[in-house]
Amino acid sequence: MDRGYHVVMRRGLVIAAVVLTVVLGWGAFASTQPPGRHEFRATAVEAAQSAHDALESAYAAGTELRQGRVTTLYVTVLLDGGTRRTATRIDKLAHLPPPDDDMRALRDELAPMLTESMRRLGDTAAEPTEVGALPALTERLSVFLEQYG
Repeated sequence: MDRGYHVVMRRGLVIAAVVLTVVLGWGAFASTQPPGRHEFRATAVEAAQSAHDALESAYAAGTELRQGRVTTLYVTVLLDGGTRRTATRIDKLAHLPPPDDDMRALRDELAPMLTESMRRLGDTAAEPTEVGALPALTERLSVFLEQYG
């Protein structure tokens, strides 16, 4: 092969290596930056929505179980899925530092509701027909979602 071809190929490889290095470097830099307000708020709303939905589903399933319309296995699977999704979203939120005082206040308002949600879901898993406490917490999460969602 001629020398010109090797020069062009070498130049192309160098350019590709530089582009790859810049892209990887930018990705590493961006992943170490604290979240912005939008990302933090969106993550908080996702956690609240997940807890809300899990509680609402647990209430409906527990009520149906009490009336003999569904099986305990169905309720157990439903509760397990809702609890796992909620725990995942809460974990994601817990790993994000709030970017400012407003988002810290949002987190401080939401955190007790999320903690209570996980506790209530655990209680419901132990006693699937005891769902009387769920609607009040679901309503508090609805108010939060209306305010921040």
